[in-house]
Amino acid sequence: MEHREALDEAQPPSYDAEVTPDFESVPEYFEAQQSSHPSTPAIANHLQEFEYKLDKNGKTFATLTLIANKLFSDKVPTFVEGAPIKGMIHLNLDNEKPEHVSSLSIRVEGQLITGGSQFWGYTYTFLDVTQEIWTRSHDESGLTQGQCTWPISINLPEKVSMQTGTDKHPEMFRLPQTFNERNIHSTVRYELSMKITRSGLLRSNDILSTPFAFIPVTRPDPFPPLKRLAYDEGTPLLPPKVDPEGWFPLRTVLVEGKTPNNNTAKIECRLYLSRPLSYTRGSVVPLFMTLESDNQQALDLLSSPNAPNVRVRRRTKYHSEPKKKIESKAWRDEVDHSQRAVWWPTTESSDRIRMIAGELHLKPNMAPTLAMGDFRINYSVVFLKFKSPGFLHKEENPLLSEEPITIVTAYAPGPRPRMFTTPDYTPDEEAESEDLQSAVEFSKGFY
Repeated sequence: MEHREALDEAQPPSYDAEVTPDFESVPEYFEAQQSSHPSTPAIANHLQEFEYKLDKNGKTFATLTLIANKLFSDKVPTFVEGAPIKGMIHLNLDNEKPEHVSSLSIRVEGQLITGGSQFWGYTYTFLDVTQEIWTRSHDESGLTQGQCTWPISINLPEKVSMQTGTDKHPEMFRLPQTFNERNIHSTVRYELSMKITRSGLLRSNDILSTPFAFIPVTRPDPFPPLKRLAYDEGTPLLPPKVDPEGWFPLRTVLVEGKTPNNNTAKIECRLYLSRPLSYTRGSVVPLFMTLESDNQQALDLLSSPNAPNVRVRRRTKYHSEPKKKIESKAWRDEVDHSQRAVWWPTTESSDRIRMIAGELHLKPNMAPTLAMGDFRINYSVVFLKFKSPGFLHKEENPLLSEEPITIVTAYAPGPRPRMFTTPDYTPDEEAESEDLQSAVEFSKGFY
């Protein structure tokens, strides 16, 4: 017989509630972790103890303490890839009523839930690690009375095996980040539980469980030489014509429409993304755009800082019925977006050509790119129709071009990308707007 302790309001939230840590300082923590010993002030000064207790007859007889960095969250313990889960267990056994504890263990589980909550979705346990803290072999008489304390330190594996596809072929995956968002029917959750086993036929066992958050450490490739030099010196990025190695060109798009004087205009537009196409959340995606046309009025309208419409699109993909083939309708996509990019003019323009620079601000709490079994989080940069009141587009489809990108959690070695504008993550469109919707995909708005 087992007794599982329910956490009260003072404990961390359940998995139905949001258990997302604050990721704003995560990249900085990774840098400190690399350059400092964990006991140094860079990390040790930010450690917090999270306590969970088991009570009996009005007295606390077992306390589980997890020690984690409060920079991530002061509500739920959050652990980073490569660092052990640390803490301690304290038992305060009644001297008058012996407990007869025969074993004490810690269990760590990671679960992927697709298609709904843990109550009606498909659940797959990808991580299951148990560590014995104390057993009767340490003392034949068992634990009966008094106070005892044990430190705990649990190393999580870098990769786990998970069966995928209809043939259930096992594949290796890195441990994914905790993921639990409102309106997204997929969840990645982690739980740590302490089990107290008692000897005797009629004696009950106790289990105390609590959620925790996990963050993988993923980095982009280093910057190309000229881009690295610009960041080192704090100077503007060189344009694609000067630094072709530093930019990735999307296909040229022909935009057709009418200007306010009812003239037909054709503009060749090309969007460039900063290389490499992997970006650290909380930073930026640098952009560059060229517009070429014989119609100067159209050029002036579309090169205005408020006209280009570029966003990050997130596509969360899950399989609600994992036993079916990947081509089946059981696959579901949920789409949402970032705010629009910010733009400014450059000095490289001429009568027939306009060149503008810009950047997309990446929210610090973005989930990183993920592909694990029946669950995917993918990102892309989407170039949508220009938003200029004086220009009437001929094309009805709002999407002009799209390019996949990767979102990571830490910075590459060397200089960090520089922001030229102040980030603003406030939604700038109604979720039902033409920008965010299409005939084949429904967007929930903003991630």
